[in-house]
Amino acid sequence: MIKVLKSFFATKLTYQVRELYISASMISLAVSMVAIFEPIYLYKNGISIQNILLFYLGIYAVYLFAVPLGAKFARRFGYEKAILLSTPFLALYYLSLYFVPSNYIFIPIAILAFVLQKSFYWPGYHADFARFGRESERGREVSNIMAIINGVNIIGPFVGGLLISMFGFKVLFVVATAIILASNIALLSTPEKFKPNPFSYKGAFNRLFAKENRRNFFGYIGFGEELIGMVIWPIFIFTLITNFLSIGSLVALSTLTTTVILLFVGRMVDGAEEQRRSVLKVGSVFKSFVWFIRMLVKGPLGVFLGDALSRITNNVIIIPMLAMTYDHANDTSVMKTVVFFEMALIVGKIIAIVLSLAIVLFLSDSFTALFLIAAFMTLLYSLIKFEPVKVKE
Repeated sequence: MIKVLKSFFATKLTYQVRELYISASMISLAVSMVAIFEPIYLYKNGISIQNILLFYLGIYAVYLFAVPLGAKFARRFGYEKAILLSTPFLALYYLSLYFVPSNYIFIPIAILAFVLQKSFYWPGYHADFARFGRESERGREVSNIMAIINGVNIIGPFVGGLLISMFGFKVLFVVATAIILASNIALLSTPEKFKPNPFSYKGAFNRLFAKENRRNFFGYIGFGEELIGMVIWPIFIFTLITNFLSIGSLVALSTLTTTVILLFVGRMVDGAEEQRRSVLKVGSVFKSFVWFIRMLVKGPLGVFLGDALSRITNNVIIIPMLAMTYDHANDTSVMKTVVFFEMALIVGKIIAIVLSLAIVLFLSDSFTALFLIAAFMTLLYSLIKFEPVKVKE
């Protein structure tokens, strides 16, 4: 029995990955306390869906050109140092976000802060995981960290909803900021051994649009559906349920129901490459179908089912996808691969925002059409397939 249980967990974690587990779980706790309420906060304070989409368009448009600079920093000074540097900018983002309704001058500050946070954090995070993870346990390493993150995400929305209900958004942002800054403690516990290497800014864009990478480029564009899930889905929930504690509780409950499935998926994808691709294809089809289900949601039970099914199918997509991406990164170039991954998904989110803006402007029943876009973009995940690629810089 113990042997069976152990088979669901990565047992040969390096100390770098263990530190990343702790840091990422703390950041995820802080972000999960705020994330579901972030677009609702803007919407509740009189900012239209159109302007909220324009806000995120500004973030991702700038981020596309900033992320190679974050990668250059990480390659020069270290992956963990890049992650450390990102945390004050996330704190500044939440601080700026709080003041946006009172003065729109904080919008560009919030955009810049979030762009800097993402530009330092994600190249460092993905590169650290790809470089120091073990290929034989890659699926379980990814599923285990996602299970831990899901665990704190069960607490986060509930605590966030409770804090808003009792004290308002100000206290929520303050508590989230404190947790974000405390997440650095784990990364500071041991010195990072790192050899500086150059990273070409121009080369990042060459790889993004290279013919050899086209299949995976379009596959990662599927992340546009994540943008709709991150921005539009919470606002849709708020049109049905206006109580913040109820929203947080429903999202927490749906997260709880999906966490155990992560471990099964992680063990499943620690096999042949074709097995991982098969799991990914199945997940993309089922998640696309879940977006059609979300069109029919009418009340709290529908919100719970729509959110829970989306999280389950998302796990079936993300775990094999990240396992394949990290393995390919470790076999070729860690930073080049993870930056290509990040830049391609940014393009997907920009496309999703532009399409969403068009729908909001010209259609009255916009939620149904927006979910339809997400359903079709989700199918793009199934294109992802890594083969050795060499692109001249």
